[in-house]
Amino acid sequence: MKIQFQKISNQPVSFELENGSLKFFVNLRKKSDKLLSCSARIFGDLAHNCDRCGDDIVLKLDENLSLLISDGIYTQGENELDDVVEFLNDEIDLDELFISEIEAFKSDYFYCEKCKNL
Repeated sequence: MKIQFQKISNQPVSFELENGSLKFFVNLRKKSDKLLSCSARIFGDLAHNCDRCGDDIVLKLDENLSLLISDGIYTQGENELDDVVEFLNDEIDLDELFISEIEAFKSDYFYCEKCKNL
């Protein structure tokens, strides 16, 4: 789902997306001309493989996100610890954001029950 950056106002706008059994709830609010505040929640089940033995496992996600979305290259530097996602061409791609956050979560190490006890 692509949204034009200028369509987001100072009033929060909500969106809901699904990817398999995962759900992504997003609230966007304009923070400045080139910056949006994004609060989101991802929850549901995610199929994954044990990082030790390779067995199939299911991860239970219930993650809250708080980040900034920049229209173009982020140069404002409000806080060096801010999580900022940059989009170009005045468009926000929520599908891309959703998949990116799932992949970031999966980049951690996860073990099945038998490997946790080793």
